Amino acid sequence: MLLKSIIIGLIAVFARLDSRILGRLNFERPLITCTLVGLFLGDIKTGLAVGAQMELVSLGFMSIGASGYDMNMGSIAGCALVILTNTNIEAALAIATPMTLLITLIETLTSILRINMAHMCDSYVAKGEFNKAKQIHAVYGPLLYSVCSFVPVFLAVYVGADAINAIVNAVPQFVLNGVTLGANLVAFFGFAMLLSVMINKKNTIFFFTGFVLAAYSGLDLTALAVISIIAAILLYQIRYDNAPRLQGAGGATGTADEFDELDD
Repeated sequence: MLLKSIIIGLIAVFARLDSRILGRLNFERPLITCTLVGLFLGDIKTGLAVGAQMELVSLGFMSIGASGYDMNMGSIAGCALVILTNTNIEAALAIATPMTLLITLIETLTSILRINMAHMCDSYVAKGEFNKAKQIHAVYGPLLYSVCSFVPVFLAVYVGADAINAIVNAVPQFVLNGVTLGANLVAFFGFAMLLSVMINKKNTIFFFTGFVLAAYSGLDLTALAVISIIAAILLYQIRYDNAPRLQGAGGATGTADEFDELDD
């Protein structure tokens, strides 16, 4: 059991370092990681089934911005425990949910360390000590990610889901509320950063319209995405279908610039 827990913890580390070192090969998705866990434990069918279910849950937690709930680590632990204990697939969600909450708490706390590391890199670069800055970036950063991924998953698989639930229940409610509030604020800040380079006087109305629809219509993200695509196609056709005819009527060249939406 110890060896299996270590290997599964290393799978979690590999998945976490995917987008940090390997360049996002999409190993950081529950469908892929649960399949790897199933392959290692000799039950790839259950691994695929758990991964598919956790992938759908993960899509529901997906947010725009710099933050969000990471179901991946919880999915790995849940998949491993389902296979090792021969329980039903639905039990994976019961294991992954408190695990995800614990991972979010750990990630919020370690973000403080990562911010300090960034300031340390700036300090070393200002002093001309480039090797020390590279060491923080190439060694200590990935090491911090690895520890924060390996330890929770290893403990969850080795000691079981009851221990994870006990840890989460032992955390005071005001701490959990603070973590949730902080994560939401970071997400809002990330969305604001995206808007700062995208928004202008021509498309502001569309952002506000989308916000109102998302907040008050009760539609899910898929429905809103379909509505947005249809609206974009209709607006494009209304705007540009008559462009060649208008250009010919004007009798001048270069009038296509009038239809350049990137021209502020």
